[in-house]
Amino acid sequence: MKVLLISHNPITTYHNMGKTLLSLFSSFKKEELCQLYIYPTLPDTDRCSSYYRITDKNILKSYTSFFRVKGCEIDKSLINEANTMFSEESDRQIYHNKKNKLPLRMLARDLMWKFSSWYNNDLKQWLLRESPDCIFVAPGTAKFLYDIALKISRRLNIPIIMYVCDDYYFIKEPNGLLGKIRLSLLKKKIEKLLSKASHIITICDEIKDLYNNRFKIPATTIMTGTNYPIAQSYADTVADTITYMGNIRCKRYKSLAALGHTLDDINRKHNTNHKLKIYSNEKDKSILSSFNNIDSIQFCGYVQGEEFDKVFRSSHLLLHVEAFDNDSIDLVKHSVSTKIADSLASGIPLLAYAPDYVSSMKHLMRNNCALCANEEKALENILVTAFCDGQARKKAVENAIETAKKYHNRETNSKCLYHILDIIVKNRRLYER
Repeated sequence: MKVLLISHNPITTYHNMGKTLLSLFSSFKKEELCQLYIYPTLPDTDRCSSYYRITDKNILKSYTSFFRVKGCEIDKSLINEANTMFSEESDRQIYHNKKNKLPLRMLARDLMWKFSSWYNNDLKQWLLRESPDCIFVAPGTAKFLYDIALKISRRLNIPIIMYVCDDYYFIKEPNGLLGKIRLSLLKKKIEKLLSKASHIITICDEIKDLYNNRFKIPATTIMTGTNYPIAQSYADTVADTITYMGNIRCKRYKSLAALGHTLDDINRKHNTNHKLKIYSNEKDKSILSSFNNIDSIQFCGYVQGEEFDKVFRSSHLLLHVEAFDNDSIDLVKHSVSTKIADSLASGIPLLAYAPDYVSSMKHLMRNNCALCANEEKALENILVTAFCDGQARKKAVENAIETAKKYHNRETNSKCLYHILDIIVKNRRLYER
Protein backbone atom coordinates (compact mmCIF):
# COMPACT_ATOMS: atom_id res chain seq x y z
CA MET A 1 0.00 0.00 0.00
CA LYS A 2 1.14 3.52 -0.78
CA VAL A 3 -0.51 6.67 0.54
CA LEU A 4 -0.44 10.11 -1.07
CA LEU A 5 -0.61 12.79 1.62
CA ILE A 6 -2.06 16.11 0.41
CA SER A 7 -1.74 18.97 2.87
CA HIS A 8 -0.64 22.54 3.37
CA ASN A 9 2.48 21.53 5.31
CA PRO A 10 4.93 18.67 4.92
CA ILE A 11 5.64 16.16 7.67
CA THR A 12 7.90 18.02 10.12
CA THR A 13 8.84 18.18 13.77
CA TYR A 14 8.45 21.98 14.00
CA HIS A 15 4.84 22.64 12.89
CA ASN A 16 1.62 21.44 14.54
CA MET A 17 0.16 19.81 11.44
CA GLY A 18 3.59 18.47 10.51
CA LYS A 19 3.87 16.87 13.96
CA THR A 20 0.36 15.48 13.71
CA LEU A 21 1.10 13.82 10.37
CA LEU A 22 4.41 12.53 11.73
CA SER A 23 2.54 10.88 14.59
CA LEU A 24 -0.34 9.54 12.50
CA PHE A 25 1.97 7.87 9.99
CA SER A 26 4.70 6.74 12.40
CA SER A 27 3.92 3.04 11.86
CA PHE A 28 4.07 3.37 8.04
CA LYS A 29 7.23 2.56 6.16
CA LYS A 30 8.90 5.46 4.38
CA GLU A 31 8.29 3.67 1.07
CA GLU A 32 4.55 3.64 1.79
CA LEU A 33 4.24 7.42 1.82
CA CYS A 34 4.58 10.29 -0.64
CA GLN A 35 3.46 13.86 -0.07
CA LEU A 36 2.18 16.79 -2.11
CA TYR A 37 2.14 20.08 -0.21
CA ILE A 38 1.91 23.82 -0.88
CA TYR A 39 3.65 25.73 1.92
CA PRO A 40 7.02 27.42 1.17
CA THR A 41 8.91 25.25 3.61
CA LEU A 42 11.10 22.16 3.66
CA PRO A 43 10.77 18.98 5.72
CA ASP A 44 13.22 18.51 8.56
CA THR A 45 12.67 14.75 8.70
CA ASP A 46 12.73 12.30 5.80
CA ARG A 47 9.56 10.23 6.27
CA CYS A 48 8.33 9.88 2.67
CA SER A 49 9.67 8.20 -0.44
CA SER A 50 9.24 11.58 -2.13
CA TYR A 51 7.90 15.10 -1.55
CA TYR A 52 6.44 17.36 -4.23
CA ARG A 53 5.83 21.06 -3.58
CA ILE A 54 3.74 23.65 -5.44
CA THR A 55 3.59 27.04 -3.73
CA ASP A 56 1.43 30.13 -4.14
CA LYS A 57 4.46 31.84 -5.69
CA ASN A 58 4.71 29.09 -8.31
CA ILE A 59 1.06 29.62 -9.19
CA LEU A 60 1.30 33.41 -9.26
CA LYS A 61 4.44 33.40 -11.43
CA SER A 62 2.78 31.06 -13.92
CA TYR A 63 0.49 33.90 -15.01
CA THR A 64 3.52 35.77 -16.35
CA SER A 65 5.33 32.73 -17.81
CA PHE A 66 2.89 31.21 -20.29
CA PHE A 67 0.93 29.45 -17.50
CA ARG A 68 3.82 27.11 -16.68
CA VAL A 69 3.58 26.13 -13.02
CA LYS A 70 7.05 25.24 -11.79
CA GLY A 71 6.39 22.96 -8.85
CA CYS A 72 9.11 20.47 -8.08
CA GLU A 73 10.10 17.32 -6.31
CA ILE A 74 12.10 18.17 -3.19
CA ASP A 75 15.75 17.19 -3.44
CA LYS A 76 16.47 14.89 -0.48
CA SER A 77 19.73 16.76 0.17
CA LEU A 78 17.60 19.76 1.25
CA ILE A 79 15.90 17.82 4.05
CA ASN A 80 17.71 18.40 7.33
CA GLU A 81 17.05 19.13 11.00
CA ALA A 82 17.95 22.81 10.64
CA ASN A 83 14.96 23.58 8.41
CA THR A 84 12.38 25.95 9.90
CA MET A 85 8.91 27.17 9.04
CA PHE A 86 10.01 29.16 5.98
CA SER A 87 12.75 28.14 3.57
CA GLU A 88 13.04 31.84 2.69
CA GLU A 89 12.68 34.34 5.52
CA SER A 90 11.00 36.85 3.19
CA ASP A 91 7.98 34.52 3.05
CA ARG A 92 7.29 34.97 6.77
CA GLN A 93 5.80 38.44 6.43
CA ILE A 94 3.73 37.39 3.43
CA TYR A 95 2.17 34.35 5.09
CA HIS A 96 1.76 35.96 8.51
CA ASN A 97 -0.05 38.99 7.14
CA LYS A 98 -3.37 39.32 8.99
CA LYS A 99 -5.03 40.51 5.78
CA ASN A 100 -4.62 37.01 4.31
CA LYS A 101 -7.69 36.02 6.33
CA LEU A 102 -9.86 38.62 4.62
CA PRO A 103 -12.57 36.94 2.48
CA LEU A 104 -11.54 38.85 -0.66
CA ARG A 105 -7.95 37.61 -0.45
CA MET A 106 -9.03 34.06 0.28
CA LEU A 107 -11.42 34.07 -2.69
CA ALA A 108 -8.71 35.57 -4.92
CA ARG A 109 -6.24 32.88 -3.84
CA ASP A 110 -8.73 30.13 -4.67
CA LEU A 111 -9.35 31.66 -8.10
CA MET A 112 -5.61 31.98 -8.74
CA TRP A 113 -5.20 28.24 -8.19
CA LYS A 114 -8.42 27.30 -9.99
CA PHE A 115 -7.35 28.77 -13.33
CA SER A 116 -3.71 27.67 -13.12
CA SER A 117 -2.09 24.65 -14.73
CA TRP A 118 -0.93 23.01 -11.49
CA TYR A 119 -1.85 19.57 -12.86
CA ASN A 120 0.91 19.53 -15.44
CA ASN A 121 3.19 16.91 -16.99
CA ASP A 122 5.82 17.18 -14.26
CA LEU A 123 3.30 16.45 -11.50
CA LYS A 124 1.67 13.73 -13.59
CA GLN A 125 5.03 12.00 -14.05
CA TRP A 126 5.72 12.23 -10.33
CA LEU A 127 2.32 10.71 -9.51
CA LEU A 128 2.84 7.99 -12.10
CA ARG A 129 6.20 7.10 -10.59
CA GLU A 130 4.95 7.14 -6.99
CA SER A 131 1.77 5.25 -7.94
CA PRO A 132 -0.28 5.85 -4.76
CA ASP A 133 -3.17 3.57 -3.82
CA CYS A 134 -5.15 6.14 -1.87
CA ILE A 135 -5.20 9.81 -0.88
CA PHE A 136 -5.10 11.07 2.70
CA VAL A 137 -6.03 14.75 2.52
CA ALA A 138 -5.77 17.24 5.37
CA PRO A 139 -7.51 20.32 3.93
CA GLY A 140 -8.42 23.58 5.60
CA THR A 141 -10.02 26.87 4.59
CA ALA A 142 -8.58 26.91 1.05
CA LYS A 143 -10.98 25.48 -1.54
CA PHE A 144 -8.23 24.68 -4.01
CA LEU A 145 -6.76 21.95 -1.79
CA TYR A 146 -10.08 20.09 -2.01
CA ASP A 147 -9.95 20.49 -5.80
CA ILE A 148 -6.43 19.06 -5.89
CA ALA A 149 -7.49 15.95 -3.96
CA LEU A 150 -10.64 15.49 -6.06
CA LYS A 151 -8.84 15.82 -9.39
CA ILE A 152 -5.99 13.47 -8.51
CA SER A 153 -8.46 10.94 -7.09
CA ARG A 154 -10.49 11.08 -10.29
CA ARG A 155 -7.49 10.86 -12.64
CA LEU A 156 -5.79 8.02 -10.74
CA ASN A 157 -9.05 6.34 -9.72
CA ILE A 158 -8.00 6.00 -6.09
CA PRO A 159 -10.06 6.51 -2.90
CA ILE A 160 -9.94 9.58 -0.66
CA ILE A 161 -9.68 9.58 3.11
CA MET A 162 -10.33 13.01 4.65
CA TYR A 163 -8.69 14.12 7.88
CA VAL A 164 -10.60 16.65 10.00
CA CYS A 165 -8.69 18.12 12.92
CA ASP A 166 -10.21 21.60 12.70
CA ASP A 167 -13.85 22.20 11.83
CA TYR A 168 -14.60 24.60 8.97
CA TYR A 169 -18.13 23.37 8.21
CA PHE A 170 -20.14 23.63 11.42
CA ILE A 171 -19.16 27.21 12.16
CA LYS A 172 -21.16 30.39 12.45
CA GLU A 173 -21.80 32.49 9.36
CA PRO A 174 -19.68 35.65 9.12
CA ASN A 175 -21.30 39.07 8.95
CA GLY A 176 -19.97 40.45 5.65
CA LEU A 177 -21.31 39.50 2.22
CA LEU A 178 -17.95 38.30 0.92
CA GLY A 179 -17.44 36.24 4.06
CA LYS A 180 -20.84 34.61 3.56
CA ILE A 181 -20.02 33.86 -0.09
CA ARG A 182 -16.62 32.40 0.77
CA LEU A 183 -18.04 30.15 3.51
CA SER A 184 -20.89 28.99 1.27
CA LEU A 185 -18.44 28.02 -1.48
CA LEU A 186 -16.18 26.26 1.02
CA LYS A 187 -19.08 24.27 2.46
CA LYS A 188 -20.09 23.13 -1.01
CA LYS A 189 -16.52 22.05 -1.67
CA ILE A 190 -16.38 20.13 1.62
CA GLU A 191 -19.66 18.44 0.70
CA LYS A 192 -18.30 17.49 -2.70
CA LEU A 193 -15.12 16.01 -1.25
CA LEU A 194 -17.04 14.07 1.38
CA SER A 195 -19.43 12.73 -1.27
CA LYS A 196 -16.38 11.06 -2.83
CA ALA A 197 -14.56 10.13 0.41
CA SER A 198 -14.40 6.56 1.67
CA HIS A 199 -13.73 7.47 5.30
CA ILE A 200 -13.27 10.42 7.66
CA ILE A 201 -10.55 10.43 10.31
CA THR A 202 -11.27 12.95 13.07
CA ILE A 203 -9.23 14.28 15.97
CA CYS A 204 -12.01 14.01 18.55
CA ASP A 205 -15.45 12.47 19.03
CA GLU A 206 -17.19 15.84 18.89
CA ILE A 207 -16.11 16.28 15.25
CA LYS A 208 -16.75 12.63 14.43
CA ASP A 209 -20.34 12.80 15.64
CA LEU A 210 -21.04 16.03 13.74
CA TYR A 211 -19.67 14.77 10.41
CA ASN A 212 -20.94 11.22 10.74
CA ASN A 213 -24.49 12.42 11.47
CA ARG A 214 -24.47 14.98 8.65
CA PHE A 215 -22.68 13.06 5.87
CA LYS A 216 -23.47 9.44 6.77
CA ILE A 217 -20.06 8.01 5.86
CA PRO A 218 -17.76 5.94 8.09
CA ALA A 219 -15.80 8.04 10.59
CA THR A 220 -13.16 7.14 13.15
CA THR A 221 -11.62 9.22 15.90
CA ILE A 222 -7.85 8.93 16.09
CA MET A 223 -6.46 11.44 18.53
CA THR A 224 -2.98 12.85 18.03
CA GLY A 225 -0.31 10.53 19.37
CA THR A 226 2.51 11.76 21.54
CA ASN A 227 5.92 12.27 19.97
CA TYR A 228 7.60 11.31 23.26
CA PRO A 229 7.69 8.09 25.30
CA ILE A 230 4.88 8.11 27.86
CA ALA A 231 6.27 8.81 31.32
CA GLN A 232 5.94 6.14 34.00
CA SER A 233 5.49 8.45 36.98
CA TYR A 234 5.71 12.04 38.25
CA ALA A 235 9.01 13.17 39.69
CA ASP A 236 7.78 15.92 42.03
CA THR A 237 10.00 19.00 41.96
CA VAL A 238 9.66 22.65 42.80
CA ALA A 239 7.06 24.35 40.58
CA ASP A 240 7.56 28.08 40.17
CA THR A 241 7.77 28.59 36.40
CA ILE A 242 5.15 27.97 33.71
CA THR A 243 6.19 27.15 30.15
CA TYR A 244 4.05 27.86 27.08
CA MET A 245 5.31 26.59 23.72
CA GLY A 246 3.51 27.21 20.45
CA ASN A 247 1.29 29.51 18.44
CA ILE A 248 0.01 32.57 20.28
CA ARG A 249 -2.33 33.72 17.51
CA CYS A 250 -6.12 33.20 17.39
CA LYS A 251 -6.00 35.71 20.28
CA ARG A 252 -4.30 33.20 22.58
CA TYR A 253 -1.93 36.04 23.44
CA LYS A 254 -4.81 37.72 25.26
CA SER A 255 -5.28 34.69 27.50
CA LEU A 256 -1.52 34.57 28.08
CA ALA A 257 -1.54 38.26 29.04
CA ALA A 258 -4.44 37.69 31.48
CA LEU A 259 -2.51 34.85 33.07
CA GLY A 260 0.58 37.05 33.27
CA HIS A 261 -1.34 39.82 35.04
CA THR A 262 -2.65 37.27 37.55
CA LEU A 263 0.89 36.02 38.14
CA ASP A 264 2.01 39.59 38.82
CA ASP A 265 -0.76 39.90 41.42
CA ILE A 266 0.25 36.62 43.07
CA ASN A 267 3.90 37.67 43.14
CA ARG A 268 3.02 40.96 44.82
CA LYS A 269 0.71 39.34 47.38
CA HIS A 270 3.04 36.50 48.34
CA ASN A 271 6.45 38.05 47.64
CA THR A 272 7.19 35.33 45.06
CA ASN A 273 8.85 35.41 41.66
CA HIS A 274 6.77 33.08 39.49
CA LYS A 275 7.35 33.38 35.75
CA LEU A 276 5.51 32.54 32.54
CA LYS A 277 8.02 31.72 29.79
CA ILE A 278 6.60 31.89 26.27
CA TYR A 279 8.37 30.14 23.39
CA SER A 280 6.94 31.10 20.00
CA ASN A 281 8.06 32.18 16.54
CA GLU A 282 5.68 35.15 16.69
CA LYS A 283 7.29 38.37 15.44
CA ASP A 284 4.27 40.67 15.07
CA LYS A 285 4.99 43.64 17.32
CA SER A 286 1.32 44.48 17.74
CA ILE A 287 0.76 41.02 19.24
CA LEU A 288 3.93 40.96 21.32
CA SER A 289 3.10 44.38 22.76
CA SER A 290 0.31 42.67 24.72
CA PHE A 291 3.02 41.45 27.09
CA ASN A 292 4.45 44.90 27.76
CA ASN A 293 4.47 45.90 31.44
CA ILE A 294 3.78 42.34 32.61
CA ASP A 295 6.75 41.55 34.83
CA SER A 296 6.10 37.83 35.10
CA ILE A 297 6.13 37.17 31.34
CA GLN A 298 9.39 36.34 29.58
CA PHE A 299 9.11 36.04 25.80
CA CYS A 300 11.88 33.61 24.88
CA GLY A 301 11.49 33.41 21.09
CA TYR A 302 11.56 30.28 18.96
CA VAL A 303 13.31 26.99 19.67
CA GLN A 304 13.33 23.73 17.74
CA GLY A 305 15.02 20.37 17.64
CA GLU A 306 17.23 19.51 20.61
CA GLU A 307 16.73 22.94 22.17
CA PHE A 308 12.95 22.50 22.05
CA ASP A 309 13.23 19.10 23.72
CA LYS A 310 15.53 20.53 26.39
CA VAL A 311 13.13 23.37 27.24
CA PHE A 312 10.11 21.07 27.18
CA ARG A 313 11.68 18.42 29.40
CA SER A 314 12.99 20.93 31.95
CA SER A 315 9.63 22.67 32.41
CA HIS A 316 8.10 22.82 35.89
CA LEU A 317 4.56 23.34 34.60
CA LEU A 318 3.25 23.22 31.02
CA LEU A 319 0.44 25.45 29.76
CA HIS A 320 -2.41 25.16 27.27
CA VAL A 321 -4.55 28.22 26.48
CA GLU A 322 -7.32 29.26 24.12
CA ALA A 323 -9.02 32.63 23.66
CA PHE A 324 -12.44 33.50 25.05
CA ASP A 325 -13.95 35.70 22.32
CA ASN A 326 -16.69 34.17 20.18
CA ASP A 327 -14.80 34.24 16.88
CA SER A 328 -11.75 32.48 18.33
CA ILE A 329 -13.90 29.92 20.12
CA ASP A 330 -15.70 29.17 16.84
CA LEU A 331 -12.36 28.30 15.23
CA VAL A 332 -11.22 25.81 17.88
CA LYS A 333 -14.39 24.59 19.59
CA HIS A 334 -14.25 21.17 17.91
CA SER A 335 -10.48 20.67 17.85
CA VAL A 336 -7.85 19.36 20.26
CA SER A 337 -4.50 21.14 20.36
CA THR A 338 -1.61 19.09 18.97
CA LYS A 339 0.64 19.74 21.94
CA ILE A 340 -1.83 18.30 24.45
CA ALA A 341 -0.73 14.75 23.60
CA ASP A 342 2.93 15.52 24.34
CA SER A 343 2.04 17.45 27.48
CA LEU A 344 -0.07 14.64 28.94
CA ALA A 345 2.59 12.04 28.19
CA SER A 346 5.46 14.09 29.62
CA GLY A 347 4.99 13.49 33.34
CA ILE A 348 4.95 17.27 33.80
CA PRO A 349 1.83 18.90 35.30
CA LEU A 350 -0.36 20.63 32.73
CA LEU A 351 -2.22 23.88 33.37
CA ALA A 352 -5.12 24.76 31.07
CA TYR A 353 -6.90 28.09 30.70
CA ALA A 354 -9.69 27.97 28.12
CA PRO A 355 -13.50 27.94 27.77
CA ASP A 356 -14.97 24.72 29.14
CA TYR A 357 -17.00 24.03 25.98
CA VAL A 358 -13.94 23.81 23.70
CA SER A 359 -13.15 20.17 22.82
CA SER A 360 -9.56 20.32 24.08
CA MET A 361 -10.76 21.57 27.46
CA LYS A 362 -13.57 19.00 27.55
CA HIS A 363 -10.96 16.28 26.99
CA LEU A 364 -8.80 17.54 29.87
CA MET A 365 -11.69 18.06 32.28
CA ARG A 366 -13.40 14.79 31.39
CA ASN A 367 -10.24 12.87 32.26
CA ASN A 368 -9.26 15.12 35.20
CA CYS A 369 -5.74 15.22 33.78
CA ALA A 370 -4.87 18.93 34.05
CA LEU A 371 -5.27 21.82 36.45
CA CYS A 372 -8.03 23.75 34.69
CA ALA A 373 -9.42 27.28 34.82
CA ASN A 374 -12.29 28.15 32.49
CA GLU A 375 -12.71 31.80 33.48
CA GLU A 376 -10.36 34.59 34.47
CA LYS A 377 -11.57 34.81 38.07
CA ALA A 378 -10.56 31.16 38.56
CA LEU A 379 -6.96 31.78 37.49
CA GLU A 380 -5.54 32.84 40.85
CA ASN A 381 -6.80 29.77 42.70
CA ILE A 382 -5.62 27.30 40.08
CA LEU A 383 -2.20 28.98 39.84
CA VAL A 384 -1.70 28.94 43.59
CA THR A 385 -2.74 25.28 43.60
CA ALA A 386 -0.26 24.52 40.81
CA PHE A 387 2.59 26.21 42.66
CA CYS A 388 1.83 25.08 46.21
CA ASP A 389 -0.10 21.80 46.18
CA GLY A 390 2.20 18.88 45.37
CA GLN A 391 -0.60 16.33 45.78
CA ALA A 392 -2.79 18.14 43.24
CA ARG A 393 0.10 18.16 40.76
CA LYS A 394 0.77 14.48 41.38
CA LYS A 395 -2.87 13.50 40.88
CA ALA A 396 -3.11 15.52 37.65
CA VAL A 397 0.02 13.85 36.27
CA GLU A 398 -1.10 10.35 37.21
CA ASN A 399 -4.37 10.92 35.38
CA ALA A 400 -2.52 12.52 32.47
CA ILE A 401 -0.30 9.47 32.03
CA GLU A 402 -3.33 7.16 32.00
CA THR A 403 -5.08 9.46 29.51
CA ALA A 404 -1.98 9.46 27.27
CA LYS A 405 -1.89 5.66 27.33
CA LYS A 406 -5.57 5.42 26.44
CA TYR A 407 -5.91 8.13 23.79
CA HIS A 408 -2.47 9.34 22.71
CA ASN A 409 -0.37 6.21 22.20
CA ARG A 410 1.40 6.98 18.96
CA GLU A 411 2.03 3.38 17.91
CA THR A 412 -1.51 2.20 18.67
CA ASN A 413 -3.13 5.15 16.92
CA SER A 414 -0.95 4.89 13.83
CA LYS A 415 -1.61 1.16 13.53
CA CYS A 416 -5.34 1.91 13.72
CA LEU A 417 -4.97 4.33 10.80
CA TYR A 418 -2.90 1.80 8.84
CA HIS A 419 -5.59 -0.83 9.33
CA ILE A 420 -8.34 1.51 8.09
CA LEU A 421 -6.42 2.57 4.97
CA ASP A 422 -5.32 -0.99 4.23
CA ILE A 423 -8.94 -2.24 4.27
CA ILE A 424 -10.08 0.63 2.00
CA VAL A 425 -7.32 -0.09 -0.53
CA LYS A 426 -7.93 -3.85 -0.49
CA ASN A 427 -11.68 -3.38 -0.91
CA ARG A 428 -11.08 -1.06 -3.86
CA ARG A 429 -8.84 -3.65 -5.50
CA LEU A 430 -11.46 -6.37 -5.00
CA TYR A 431 -14.12 -4.08 -6.45
CA GLU A 432 -12.02 -3.42 -9.55
CA ARG A 433 -11.47 -7.10 -10.34
